[in-house]
Amino acid sequence: MSNKCNIPDALLAELQTKFHVKTQGMNPTQVMDYQLGVLASMEKKLPGITEQFKTFLESSTKHLLPTADEMKRFDTLLDKTLNGSKQGLSNLSTVEKTELFTLAEKMARVTGLDPKVITQVKALFAMARETKPEVTIDAIELLEKEKAVAVAKTKNWPIYTIKDDGSITELMRLSPEGLPIYYSTNNVDAAKSTRTNHLNTGGSLGLNLNGQGMTVRVWDGGNVRTTHNAFGGRVTIGDDASNPANIFHATHVTGTMIASANPANIKGMAFQANARTFNWTDDTSEAISEAIGGMLISNHSYGVPITNNGVTVPSWFIGAYSSEAAAWDGITYEAPYFLPVMSAGNDGQNNNNPEPLTFGYDKLTSDKTAKNSLIVANCQDVTTATNGTVVLSNILINPSSSQGPTDDLRIKPDITGNGTGLTSTSNVSNTATGSSSGTSMSSPNVAGTLILLQQHNKNITNSFMRSATLKGIACHTADDAGEIGPDPVFGWGLLNAKKAVETITNNGLSSWISEENLNNNEVYTMTVNSNGTAPLMATISWTDLPGAANNGTLGANDPTPALVNDLDIRITRNGTTYYPWKLTSDIESPAIRTGDNAVDNIEQIKIDNPPAGEYTITVSHKRVLETGGQKYSLIVTGLSSAFALNSNSDNLTVCSTQNAVYTFNYTQTGSGTTTFTAVDLPAGAIASFSPASLSSNGVVTMTISGLSNVIPNEYFVGIKGTSATDTETRYKSLRLYNGNFQQVSLQNPTNGQQALSTTTQLNWTNQLNAQSYTVQVSLNPEFSSFIFNEVTTENEYTLDGLSQATRYYWRIIPSNFCGNGVASNAVVYSFATGTLACNNTFTATDFSNNVIATVPNSEATVPVTVTGGYTIGDLKVSMNITHTWIGDIRVTLEGPASIGSPIIILLDIPCGDFQNINCIMDDAGVAPACTGNPAISGSIAPVESLSSLNTLPADGEWILRVFDFNNEDGGTINSFSINICNVQNALSVGTNPIINSSVYPNPTKGIVNVAIPSLTETATIKLYDLQGRQILSKETNQVNTSFGIENLQDGIYLVNIENEEGSITKKIILRRN
Repeated sequence: MSNKCNIPDALLAELQTKFHVKTQGMNPTQVMDYQLGVLASMEKKLPGITEQFKTFLESSTKHLLPTADEMKRFDTLLDKTLNGSKQGLSNLSTVEKTELFTLAEKMARVTGLDPKVITQVKALFAMARETKPEVTIDAIELLEKEKAVAVAKTKNWPIYTIKDDGSITELMRLSPEGLPIYYSTNNVDAAKSTRTNHLNTGGSLGLNLNGQGMTVRVWDGGNVRTTHNAFGGRVTIGDDASNPANIFHATHVTGTMIASANPANIKGMAFQANARTFNWTDDTSEAISEAIGGMLISNHSYGVPITNNGVTVPSWFIGAYSSEAAAWDGITYEAPYFLPVMSAGNDGQNNNNPEPLTFGYDKLTSDKTAKNSLIVANCQDVTTATNGTVVLSNILINPSSSQGPTDDLRIKPDITGNGTGLTSTSNVSNTATGSSSGTSMSSPNVAGTLILLQQHNKNITNSFMRSATLKGIACHTADDAGEIGPDPVFGWGLLNAKKAVETITNNGLSSWISEENLNNNEVYTMTVNSNGTAPLMATISWTDLPGAANNGTLGANDPTPALVNDLDIRITRNGTTYYPWKLTSDIESPAIRTGDNAVDNIEQIKIDNPPAGEYTITVSHKRVLETGGQKYSLIVTGLSSAFALNSNSDNLTVCSTQNAVYTFNYTQTGSGTTTFTAVDLPAGAIASFSPASLSSNGVVTMTISGLSNVIPNEYFVGIKGTSATDTETRYKSLRLYNGNFQQVSLQNPTNGQQALSTTTQLNWTNQLNAQSYTVQVSLNPEFSSFIFNEVTTENEYTLDGLSQATRYYWRIIPSNFCGNGVASNAVVYSFATGTLACNNTFTATDFSNNVIATVPNSEATVPVTVTGGYTIGDLKVSMNITHTWIGDIRVTLEGPASIGSPIIILLDIPCGDFQNINCIMDDAGVAPACTGNPAISGSIAPVESLSSLNTLPADGEWILRVFDFNNEDGGTINSFSINICNVQNALSVGTNPIINSSVYPNPTKGIVNVAIPSLTETATIKLYDLQGRQILSKETNQVNTSFGIENLQDGIYLVNIENEEGSITKKIILRRN
């Protein structure tokens, strides 16, 4: 807020604290009413200020209104998605898609989430699922907020509030029970010293780590004052940049992370770093975009309080692995270098949880239970010695800091920050400062410090750490506070930045940090030498897949583990096994280490007083690892080694014609010579080292050549250093491709298959050597013209709009960055569409469970039985549903058990507060208009395509299911029917005789016989070697044809038989002896 109204400077700060513009969920008139209400409370101090400020308010909100040209452009782009040759976003260019979503967001915000506009935007999110996942998330967030705001107006709940201390709360959504869920900034006493000063310029480590060249992200309740002198132009606003309003909290948090020493007492942790800042409204969707852009660290100093404005969240929501937690775990799993840092909350003295695990504990809500994020608790000021050490008994938690653990007894919070009475940047002016406290301040203190750890690792290894490595190091090196071992108050302890950096610096000598991969049924072992003077500690940390969320259906304190991939670490010596820490159901008691940990994705073993000598670390897993393997990080301290090897080159992706060259820094602490060898080289590869050995500090280069003989795949190759006393192995990833492509194996439809629908899915086997595939479909086997000629990175493609009773030919051509497959070498398959006999309608008669109750997570189902032996060529669903708020429901169609009970999502939280549905779900339909009553009518395209059911048998019980996530609104399923087009064989489409060809004998000693039963026209027989080189070509119109290959080398050859209708390829083995 600028001082355009000549407000006395003495009152400007007070006004700034109370007066923060927030437009999400308000139209321009509401914005002015809200602002003027704030001003009215200050009339006594500033007589006439309301009228004086009104003009300023009008100008400050004017920028939010879309221009006439913008509204016209939005309508044009929206029409294009609905009326093009193919419905949806495929009608738009990349630039047009971005423009459409930007305009839609602006219009939605300005119109106060007008239902019609929002519904138009949300109709796009089903189309956007595959191309822009962040748009899907954004759509859901907007719909959830739309209903929350509407209910709040009827119940007089506050939508947005600002407290006297500058903290803010904002209504975001409703719980399934219909209770308000608020985001709230966290302001209670916090601490400040995490030994970050030892990393900065002038610190004891001499490292000059100030955040140079690094960028952090900040999500908060409003805009930052980017013009503050302490930011020096290093802060940019990522969303809502045209809004001139800014708030104290966001400005203070950002300053804690990156403010320069201007003045000296506000210097942030990474005071030369850059920051991109965002409004919290669309945090998850925006995080996806930022992660794609290389985001490493983000700070989130807000959360969902247990009680806000007199309303307490339901007990199941507290400590549960929520949908918000699962969403953040999904984001971080797909972006393995991104670590969200989140404040734990300020409910430490709030005992409003009606069903806690233990009284005084169990106070984490919403995304604070995510497995992969770093959740920060809050301690009081700690006195540190000049060397960075602290007296552990002097680390005291701030009573306001929210306690864990999670319902499945995971260790949360993860770590503790320190920053009581923190002075930082204020939004009052470009030079203003302000003091604040709370987990809001400890979280950016930790986040700003962690970006320095990434900077240090980049400086010495030329690469950033995975987020699991960074999180593991932070927890491994924390100062143990509270109970011995981890606990649900401090987590793993107080962040010790100095010790963390020293662990990175001494990697391979007194510590060990590596990033590993564990495949199914694999066990990793490593022998280490304890120095005998310090505890031997080993930690594994991994970014886990999102688990199954509790959305209220599992009740309070459900103990089901959220962990998906369960790794285990153990240390053994002389028959003794050491286990990791884990919490018990007796939460007030210390953690134990008597067995495996089955819930946490950070596991740590600590041997307090280890005798010097060798210990064996083992990493294994329980259950089957999802996706076939799990990448993890290993951190070990308390070691003694004579030398260290650390990579300063990236993992590599190369063509087989290239060499893979890795460099490693070699550090030696004593005398002696270390020689280098390769470990786990792929068959056919050769490794060389320069130099082959070292007896002093230096750089060793490992060159892997001979890759033309190696099968394309991802390999983990290692360099092994061996001295008289130690061995050490470091692994790097090698992803290999070559320009010689095997023929792609076509799977579905089978060659010559008849009676397919006019919408058909092609499937083929993935090739390790392929990065993309060109899908070609033609009406003739020469492919002189194309019906489809598209590129995909998947191993499937859906054809639609095919003609009935027509034969098609298809082939798949693989490609990678080394080259492209040869089209003429591709296997050609044919298939024929059948004729469709429609109007086979089956109508439901059993409505015994058709009521959608007004309680959370209610469900109604109506079955219909299909008979007649039909094969699905097309399927439509007619349904009539009464519901008072269709934005609460998901509608699905479930197929018979005999075909695997497939589930198709028809509608997913559509149309906000509109009522009733009476429509036909049809792949050829359009997006819902969401107008009138019923709001959804006519022919509507389902969220998931019904064409995936094509060619399946239709007989059996089909179920229409309506699931209502929230309370208060309900309804009934009034009618339900299925119309099936039966696909029949078209008699005019003949069978290609070459389909039944045979090649024999196999193996052969030289003579190859080719039999083509029923051949009446000319066919061409071609012989290829495995490199795709043609050896001979022979035309024939005979049923039996022979030729000799006895002059060729023994091996495998390919016999390709083709005619005008298609082709087929057979393998033949030449073995003369």
